[in-house]
Amino acid sequence: MPPRGACMEIAMATALRDGVRQLETTARICLMVLALASGVYTYIGVRDLLDGSATAVFFAAIIYSVAVSVGIYAFWTFMMRFLPHVEDAASRALMFGAMALGSVMIVAMCSWLNASALA
Repeated sequence: MPPRGACMEIAMATALRDGVRQLETTARICLMVLALASGVYTYIGVRDLLDGSATAVFFAAIIYSVAVSVGIYAFWTFMMRFLPHVEDAASRALMFGAMALGSVMIVAMCSWLNASALA
C-alpha cells in the first residue's frame, strides 16, 4: 500500500483532472453558444442586406452565417487548445499575434453584419 502522502497526491491529481475536464466542457459550450449567437445575428444582417429572390437570399445568408459560426468556434477552440503548450516567450508572442490577427478577421467578417441586424 502506498504511503498516506502518495494517496493524497493521487486524490488531488484526480480531483484536478476532473475539474479541468469540467472547465473544458464548460468552455466548449460557452464558445458554441457565442458562435451560434454571432451566426444568428450575422444571418439577420446578411438577409437584410441582400437583394434577390427569397430563396437565394435565404441560402446565401444561411451559408455565410454557418461559415462565420464554424470559423469562430474552430479558431478559438484551436487557440485555447494550443496556447498552454506554447512555452517560450517568442513563440507565445507569435501566438498572441495570431490571436490578435484572428480577432480582427472575425470582426471584419461579421461584426458590421451583426450591427446592421441589431439596428
